[in-house]
Amino acid sequence: MSNYRAIYHQAISTIPVCLGEFSIGLAFGWVAPMIKIFLEDPETEVIATEEECSWIASLTEFGRIFGPLFSLLLLDVIGRKSMLQISSIIFFVIWLAILFTRSPMVLCATFFVFGLGIGICNAASAVYLGENSSPTVRGIFCSITTTGFYVGVLVQYVIAGYLSYHYLAIANIVMAFVCLASTLLLVESSQFLMLKDRFDRAEKNMMWLNGTSKKEDIMVEFEDIKSNIASEKLKKTSYKELFTSSANYKSLIIVLVLNMAHAATGNAVMFTYISVLFPENEFFTSNQVSVYFGLSQMTFCLFASLIIENFNRRTLTLLCYAIFILCHSAACYFLNDAANNETPVTYGVWIVFASVCIFSGFSAVLDSVIHMLRGELFPQSIRPIGSALSISAHSFMEFVTVKIFLSIKAQYGTHMNFMGYAVVSLFSFLFSYFALPETRGKTLIEIQKSLEKSK
Repeated sequence: MSNYRAIYHQAISTIPVCLGEFSIGLAFGWVAPMIKIFLEDPETEVIATEEECSWIASLTEFGRIFGPLFSLLLLDVIGRKSMLQISSIIFFVIWLAILFTRSPMVLCATFFVFGLGIGICNAASAVYLGENSSPTVRGIFCSITTTGFYVGVLVQYVIAGYLSYHYLAIANIVMAFVCLASTLLLVESSQFLMLKDRFDRAEKNMMWLNGTSKKEDIMVEFEDIKSNIASEKLKKTSYKELFTSSANYKSLIIVLVLNMAHAATGNAVMFTYISVLFPENEFFTSNQVSVYFGLSQMTFCLFASLIIENFNRRTLTLLCYAIFILCHSAACYFLNDAANNETPVTYGVWIVFASVCIFSGFSAVLDSVIHMLRGELFPQSIRPIGSALSISAHSFMEFVTVKIFLSIKAQYGTHMNFMGYAVVSLFSFLFSYFALPETRGKTLIEIQKSLEKSK
């Protein structure tokens, strides 16, 4: 019975993280339909050039580079719970600012700040879920929170087709307020409380998260974590030791490379330029493309949450990158055929559309795995640092890919972007095959011990 109660309590504590990802999805989902309106609708409330639109689209990722640095400074000072609450406040305030502005320059500034909040949320949520979730359900919860992101994107794609700029902002304010209110359900992790020597509170939180009222049910795990925290505290006396420790260095390299490689496969580009990639044609409208695209990602990610604990993390990662290689190669071939032949293959547009949707769907699955690895592979001493650096690296790479997409498209053709994504996917597959350890079903302490043994 206590097992079911533990899952129930941990699920409650995960709801605010899921809604925080939903808020992030609203921000990313807002960009694609709004850019099309800004550029093409003669009655638009915001008049922006293509260059201004590209900055609005990319500055979220640019701000996201710096957001994790605030987490790095504050995550072990004010806690995971407080950082998640701060990010929710930022999201709410930003939608208020969007409601009252019609200036492209102000929108650039607001989405930069939005990116800061997203970076803070990403770094804090990875640590929060890693520390508060049992090994048997950690993958499921991480996948469900990632699904929340794609639900937010899909909701934005759908309602943007029916609401004006003004009323869309109001709708987002209401949703952001609900997400902010949900942060009252957050439960501070026992690891952070032990870090601050608040052992009584840590014990109570761990008992609640484990669905028990008996101290003896959690004492073995409690003492193991307490001992691990004590040893990790000693490591913080030397930053040199943080990165020269073989286990620390190995986990840092693995997570950084996987985050940057995943970003370089082009998922952020699809979010931003899906309407440019598939302009109005005889088969579907741009709004339909956006909705189908968002629906495919949400469906794949939801499916992943149901099966993720039945498959090894490493196996899923390799499967995703193998599918990326096939999808990007197919898209590259048929986009090149459409650009260079007077009579291209008639069903080429459907193959490209299917390739983009399948890629994006499995990218959503990989999002869940990458999100888990940020919380699993880092030891306590560098968990905030490692999580912050990996998200900043991921965001920097997404900023670059979003910013250069239109330039490569104009100079070399859209297919060259996909050729680059295919090459990156091949590199990522090989790196994952040789470097990525398995973490499914292991406690955080067990994962660290396995990394130390494989040095």
